[in-house]
Amino acid sequence: MKIDNIAFQHAVNGNWRVPRTTVKHDIFLLVLKGAATYRIGQQTVKVHKGEGLFFPQGTLRSAESDITAEPIQLYSAHFRDLSLADLPMRGEPFIHIRPLGYDYLKQRFSMLNECWIGKMPSYEMISSGILLEILGTVQRELSGGNHSSARRNLALRIQQYIVKRYREPLRLSELAQIVDRSPTYIATVFKEVTGRTPIEYMHEVRISAARELLLTDNMTIGEIAESLGYCDQTYFNYMYKKIVGHPPSHTLKMQRPM
Repeated sequence: MKIDNIAFQHAVNGNWRVPRTTVKHDIFLLVLKGAATYRIGQQTVKVHKGEGLFFPQGTLRSAESDITAEPIQLYSAHFRDLSLADLPMRGEPFIHIRPLGYDYLKQRFSMLNECWIGKMPSYEMISSGILLEILGTVQRELSGGNHSSARRNLALRIQQYIVKRYREPLRLSELAQIVDRSPTYIATVFKEVTGRTPIEYMHEVRISAARELLLTDNMTIGEIAESLGYCDQTYFNYMYKKIVGHPPSHTLKMQRPM
């Protein structure tokens, strides 16, 4: 795989447009805020916050932001040289998806963008690895047709519960009572559908929130850890490094000049 560009795009005044052109590479994008309308070939698709869109090389497309929504923000990856066997979704005119693992994909895209901009030694190899992970996660969800709608709906209910309460301790026994299933059953279904356990997903959501706070807030690492439900900062540091790839102090130094 060859990456041509990784970009973070945002509209300062809410007016964002992409002229109608034929793309020279495959593109996958993830919308973080706002909404945009894409015209792909003769079809029109509206992409909202929390949704992804893929279209292959050779696609004729244009786009414009929805001025009635908040200003658009999105990550986009532009790449080529992946075969249909490597990425089956290349066989479709486009793929519009609302991924169950949105928070995880958002965090990985943030890391990908940071790696691409930083251009440290071996950045191309590392960037390719992160992007392949993102695409693989999306492709796995698309292949989730093997899961019944009931199992996918259950996984979605669990995800929504965690996103609303990620700062609180996650007890599978309480969650199981809410969805009227056993703790073992909900853990198994969630893992099958999303590729991660409920506990792993909770940590991903927490660490994604932590990274946003490190980039935008003046809270200390200890204050951020405590606000996200980590009583032990050492354990928070461990989870942050495990998920992001470096300790929170590294993010802090890069984003807040001393």
